[in-house]
Amino acid sequence: SMASFPTIELSASSTSMASFPAMQSYHSAKSPSSSAPALGRILPIVDTVEWIEQLCSTPGIEDIQLRFKDTTDYETILDRIKRSSALCQSAGVRLWINDYWKAAIEAGGCFGIHLGQEDLASCVDAGGLDLIRDAGLAFGVSTHSYSELCAALGVRPSYISLGPVFSTQSKDVKFDPQGLETVRQWRSLIPPEIPLIAIGGIGNADVAKVVRGAGAECSAVIGAVTKADDVKKAVEALNAAME
Repeated sequence: SMASFPTIELSASSTSMASFPAMQSYHSAKSPSSSAPALGRILPIVDTVEWIEQLCSTPGIEDIQLRFKDTTDYETILDRIKRSSALCQSAGVRLWINDYWKAAIEAGGCFGIHLGQEDLASCVDAGGLDLIRDAGLAFGVSTHSYSELCAALGVRPSYISLGPVFSTQSKDVKFDPQGLETVRQWRSLIPPEIPLIAIGGIGNADVAKVVRGAGAECSAVIGAVTKADDVKKAVEALNAAME
């Protein structure tokens, strides 16, 4: 029950924070009670425009997250977002930008922003939540602990992610693996209308299937797609596992 579960109101001058654009899970959309767009069963996370282009032509891809590992140069990031946005819009794929919310707003054409907790705090300090909301962008937030879940719920996001569910080499994470029981707990604590994304160590369809069984509606994947011998078959298997 959410009755006694705390949330954090990040705007001290307001008694009610507006929600970001709603998403629903793929599974909820089967019997729609909402007109909100349905988040895909998988969320590939990539760091090049070339991968964006390849995934845009891969059947079964509905959402892609673009992150930046090799540069912090604003103009370079802005250019990549613009090119990625054009590709995604042409293919009817939703583009989520990791961290660089100012560049995403300037570039235009993106669907949403994803922030980790440290970036969430700096975004709040810069008045970024209102700017993101005013731009009509959806908003996802990472969580690794109960306190971070409180903060995420306080901003009323489009989705919440939990990680790392299993150990991962793709990112230097300061938290131990959460395990499937935490996935179950998160799903029980998050309002049912907010999709839950699991991330971290979901390296193939078999792992995705157990994550889905624990309650996650979407798996964020990196190597399961980018290191696959056959990307099309990998995406098909991952989607089937998250059915």
